[in-house]
Amino acid sequence: MSIFKKKEKTIPQGTYRIIKIGKDAIYEVLREYIIDNQEKFFDVTDGTKIVTHFDINWDTGEFICAARNDYGENEYLQSNIDTAKLLSKLHDTTETLFIDERYIEMSGEEIKNL
Repeated sequence: MSIFKKKEKTIPQGTYRIIKIGKDAIYEVLREYIIDNQEKFFDVTDGTKIVTHFDINWDTGEFICAARNDYGENEYLQSNIDTAKLLSKLHDTTETLFIDERYIEMSGEEIKNL
């Protein structure tokens, strides 16, 4: 038992704590949320064994995240995936992140041929 009492954190009565963020911070929150939950979102057992690539189209508000195994056959860790091309060519893969089957699978060759 600790002799030091932890101070309770609370919002004082009659006050508000307000957070206002811009586009970059919204993008950051979304990106980090997906990284923190990539096992769920990409249906993998170990999220440390995948590499994710992110992009956003600020004009349309569309966001994309592509994930793959850290090493594919005959390729290096860094991929040359064109996320801007995927953003412009693909339709939404899901209406919400909170359902199963929210992603599609494509080979590198399929992506290249878009």
